[in-house]
Order: sequence, then structure tokens, then C-alpha cells
Amino acid sequence: MRNQISLLLLLLFVAQVAKGQSTNSKIEKEALIRADKAWSHAAKTNDMEKLWSFWEDEAIILLSVDMTLKGVDQIKRFTTQARTDPNFEISWEVQGAEVSEKADMGYTYGIGKVQRTNEAGELITAAKPYLTVWKKQTDGTWKCKIEN
Repeated sequence: MRNQISLLLLLLFVAQVAKGQSTNSKIEKEALIRADKAWSHAAKTNDMEKLWSFWEDEAIILLSVDMTLKGVDQIKRFTTQARTDPNFEISWEVQGAEVSEKADMGYTYGIGKVQRTNEAGELITAAKPYLTVWKKQTDGTWKCKIEN
């Protein structure tokens, strides 16, 4: 009887630990989604300092086959230049996220929309899916490591 009670208590303890881990992952997943939404808001409202704060210093943006931005300095130049177009607008809606078992890496995905003036002076709008890879920082915040 004593062994059965010990086994039952051990099983209850293991279940609580496992439950705590899944709760932590769920909490971090929600935090990651909130970060993505806050980042989108900063982009949409042209809050540049806030926008830039979501990228790691060595972040990479895969814009096209011919254009990859590496590092926050290149990203700052690109995002500043894009906003010289008076028709430029950008927004995105996160559709989902996942975090690693250790909750130190994650990704978000959704649909992004960019409006701009093309080379012919025409207003164009493009919508496409996006995927971002995030890394949790030592201060607990999430920052984008790779964007596509």
C-alpha cells in the first residue's frame, strides 16, 4: 500500500511538471504572438525606433532571390528608404505561432500587405504570406532573427 501511494504521488508530481512545461510553452507562444502584433503596429504607424527594436542586431531579411538584408543597420536604411514613398504602407496579421520545447526559439506566420508606388508611378498593393523566426532574449523579450 505504501509503495502504491508513493507511486501515485510520483505520478502526480510528474504530471504537474509536465503541465507546467506545456503552460510555459503556451505562455511564451502567446507572448510571441503579442510581440508580432506590436511589431506590426509599429510598422503600420511608422514608429521607426519601435519597429527596429524587434530585430536582433544580426537579423536577416530575405526580400527576394536578389536581395538579402543582413544586420539591423541595413534593415534601418531599407525601411527608412521605403518610407520616402508617400504611398508606402505595410501591415501584417499573425495567423499562428509555435515555440521550441525550451521556449527560447519560435516562429510566427501570417499574411502581410505592402502598398507602394512602382517604377512607372502606379500604386500597387501586394499581399503575401510571411514567416519569421524569433529568438528569446536574455531579458525575456522576443526579437526577429530571420524574416521572409
